[in-house]
Amino acid sequence: MAEEVKRKLESIYLLILELGVYITLFTPLVLNKNYFFPYVVPKTIFFRVMVDILLIVYVLLVISKPRYLPKLNPLTAALAVFLLISIISSFTGVNFLRSFWSTFERMTGLLTLIHLFIFFIILTSVFRERKYWERILIVSILVGVILSFYIFFSEDPTARGAGTIGNTSFMSAYLIFDIFFAAVFFFTKLNAWRIFYGATLAILIYTLFVNLEPTRGAIGAFTGGVALLVLSYLVFYLLTSGKTMLKRLAPLVIILPLFIGAAALSLDSVQEQLIKIERSTSWQARDVVWKMSFQAIKERPWLGWGPENFNIPFAKYFDPKLPWSGDLWYDRVHNVFLDTAVHSGILGLLSYLSIFGVAMYGLLKTCSRLAVRINALLPLGMMAVLAVYLAQNIWVFDMISSYLMFFLSLAFVSFLIYAPGPQEESEEVKAKPFLSLLGALLIVLALFSIYFGNIKPAQASHYVVMGVASSLEDSIGFFQKALETSPIASIEGAEQFSRRVDDASFGSGYNKDVLLQGFSLAEEALKKAIDQNPQDFRLYLFLGRQYSDLYRLTSNTTDIDSALFYLEKAKELSPRNQQIYWALAQVYLYQGRGKDCVEAMKYSVELDSRFTSATWFLAMSYRAVGENQLALETIKRAEVAGLNWREESDKLKRVIEIHQDLSNDEELSELYPLVLAKEPKNPQLWAGLAVAYANLGQFDKARQAGEEALKLNPDFADELREFLDQLPK
Repeated sequence: MAEEVKRKLESIYLLILELGVYITLFTPLVLNKNYFFPYVVPKTIFFRVMVDILLIVYVLLVISKPRYLPKLNPLTAALAVFLLISIISSFTGVNFLRSFWSTFERMTGLLTLIHLFIFFIILTSVFRERKYWERILIVSILVGVILSFYIFFSEDPTARGAGTIGNTSFMSAYLIFDIFFAAVFFFTKLNAWRIFYGATLAILIYTLFVNLEPTRGAIGAFTGGVALLVLSYLVFYLLTSGKTMLKRLAPLVIILPLFIGAAALSLDSVQEQLIKIERSTSWQARDVVWKMSFQAIKERPWLGWGPENFNIPFAKYFDPKLPWSGDLWYDRVHNVFLDTAVHSGILGLLSYLSIFGVAMYGLLKTCSRLAVRINALLPLGMMAVLAVYLAQNIWVFDMISSYLMFFLSLAFVSFLIYAPGPQEESEEVKAKPFLSLLGALLIVLALFSIYFGNIKPAQASHYVVMGVASSLEDSIGFFQKALETSPIASIEGAEQFSRRVDDASFGSGYNKDVLLQGFSLAEEALKKAIDQNPQDFRLYLFLGRQYSDLYRLTSNTTDIDSALFYLEKAKELSPRNQQIYWALAQVYLYQGRGKDCVEAMKYSVELDSRFTSATWFLAMSYRAVGENQLALETIKRAEVAGLNWREESDKLKRVIEIHQDLSNDEELSELYPLVLAKEPKNPQLWAGLAVAYANLGQFDKARQAGEEALKLNPDFADELREFLDQLPK
């Protein structure tokens, strides 16, 4: 009777686990814009909660049937070693909290990595028959197809190109797995299922290549993967043909693509494309960041800085060439090998690469055991998809959607390599005395994770987005709730709180008492974040700027002294970052230190003169200290370097103010029409143009401009009438 109950429970647990895995595979489609980083947070929370639920059911299954305990094999061991080194490096790194929680923007910290490993263990321990894996991969393919349809037919313009994933690079990385799943089953199936796999394959490939924003890196890696699959299967076919002549052709087949590739590289069209890539801002930015990462690895070579902590060496080794490409912040190296080495050191990188080495070796051995040659496409296809995954990650990094597919693929690879035989599968494992105790502990941890590891961070994310979107009075309460709800909000919540208060201080109609309260609470949040993250350059910069903006309201010297103190701390952490000198220049200006203001801006330009924004800020510094002629000369240098300030209303107005102080009416008569083309309803601009024309003796034009100003602003009718009456007829 007891055995019958156990069998029924086993069936129920297996059904729940199978359905749970199917639901988990829908993670990439999860999107909720009521959360901070809506394309990241809801997906990750959904995945982790599902894994926690699966873990509870899996533990109950194992207690009932110990034969579902994990089987130790080289691939599982390689993954476990990688996880262990990640855990150790989190403790030895510069910020354990960030390593564990990550940020709302990424959500790829240790907590997520542990859930991914649990997901792998459940998949490999429970689903040991091919029928399960075919169903699981069919669901995954269907999710990819749904995502494709959403991309092409969604009425939401923000979804066109990346769908529910929010970024074309991450979307492409996700789709590549489903494309290879569909491809290998298309060629290995001989029944009506081939139609299904063929149709889904066509849809997925179409989405990858004909997307509104195709990703060249992913497409290039995919094309290489297809070539690798075809080549590897051809070599396998020749070697297993049993014919000596065909076997002798195998080395030629391996070498021939190398010659073809070398010949292709010598083509002018290919060379032009390579030069175009090399000159792109995307490549140049990565080139700079990669070099910065090498410096980070040299400083902490063995266990790295800890997962999620690249922001620290990024600030320390900041290269002032970077802003020239349009980027100021990087929290990832954008290269899987360098990212891993920075986060977990050489030991982490070796353990990461060992995962692929063990998987590839096992898949090759699997090919040699196959009785039907066409079935080799399965292991060879998985080798190709792992190679493509690595290749495209040279350019980007993982988010939850691609991470999910990577661990799903590793679990399938584990099945292909280590699938138990019928006798081994039927063997019963004796119950261990400690299983119930361990199981109870794991269930408690899973419940703890659901609430504190997922529900609380989700709430904090929601509070942050409400704080950003609400009125100042309401936002203060939302930010306080976010900061109190979960440690993951300690950094981003404090930064967003500070930004919200700073932005409000530049607006109008605010309640000063409420604003000062907001400044005080944001200050407290940033200081607490600094205590937890004493090497984080951004936090010091945010707090220094906040004190500077507060001084603008209070004129309290204590505030400007505090601004200087924290900005100097920021400079110590990132001495070559242009942003710090812009903030310091503003402080010097408030202190009446005009010369120091100009010198700070000069230094920011010297760091990289190609960065035209810095040159513009230098010109504005000259303007602020009354050196208008030097300001104009600096603006001309910025224009020669590529700054098109004539296309921006705010910049045009600034230049107009300089020319007004210098009484350059000829220039004013040319600049006013440019800004009026953008703001034709601005009476002050028309009045200014009228004065410039009058000073130049162009009285008819002056009269026309003055009358236009009068139409737009009758409140100044007396002054404008007097001006018009004084104009010569």
